[in-house]
Amino acid sequence: MRTRLTAQMTAWGAVGLLVLTACAGDDSQQVEDGSSEDAVQDDSGTDDDQSVRDDSAAEDGADQDDRRAREGEDREHDQPGEEVPSGGSEQVPEDELPGEDVALYYEQGEELGVAGLDPEEAPLEVFDLPLDQDGDVVGELEPLDAVTVTGRQRQDPDDPEAGIWTEVELSDGYGWVDGGLTYFAGTEEVTEDYLDEVPPAEDAQTIAEGVAERAAGEGPDQQHGPEWTLISTPEDHGEDFYRLDVTGLQDDSVAGYRLFVTVAEAGEGFELAEVEQTQLCRRGVTDDGSCA
Repeated sequence: MRTRLTAQMTAWGAVGLLVLTACAGDDSQQVEDGSSEDAVQDDSGTDDDQSVRDDSAAEDGADQDDRRAREGEDREHDQPGEEVPSGGSEQVPEDELPGEDVALYYEQGEELGVAGLDPEEAPLEVFDLPLDQDGDVVGELEPLDAVTVTGRQRQDPDDPEAGIWTEVELSDGYGWVDGGLTYFAGTEEVTEDYLDEVPPAEDAQTIAEGVAERAAGEGPDQQHGPEWTLISTPEDHGEDFYRLDVTGLQDDSVAGYRLFVTVAEAGEGFELAEVEQTQLCRRGVTDDGSCA
């Protein structure tokens, strides 16, 4: 009897062991599954954190791009106008041009701007042929115009006073101008160079002209050398600055400057607020934005 009971207990123990083993296996699987789910959740959390960091980096990059864009907008006045001036005629073959070819610095396809042109003396006339002030006028350039050059220039070897003429592209063809063009380089702020030199004044334009006078190095005994020209006032184009050109520098690289002078109200008059300066170059512009 004890033997049968022992056998039954042994059998029941074995069954129980199997059941416990099975249950333990299910519990282990659940634990493992739970661990997997936790891992998935952890991974998900990691992905979310990375996503947040990526979004933050993207926003930072966008903010930087916006700042660069705003800086670019602030300096849109740095360069001459972008529209191609109207006019032009058919290009004259080389063997039909008066004078002789002269090679300076202008290469085909380069853009040059008008510099030092007094608005009261504008426009700068564009002729159908070089070295002929009595020829047909095929276009006109204003003080803020820019043109693309063809690379062709002419001079009269027997008449140095005739100047060096440059062929330019207009909207409907080509034409020739007698000087007045230059490369425009990068722009920099130079306010500190003038704050102590240009005192407040009752008239705003007096301050702008004072900056140009000092940039040109004008003195009471100066008869030759650089000269300045008032190109525009704030009212002319709805801007907040005066535009002045200083030309005629005795330098084989820098021909002059275009100045952007901002004036602010101060008391009963005005004072100098900001000066930005663009170099005018004779031979071209380097990759870093300075005169070659």
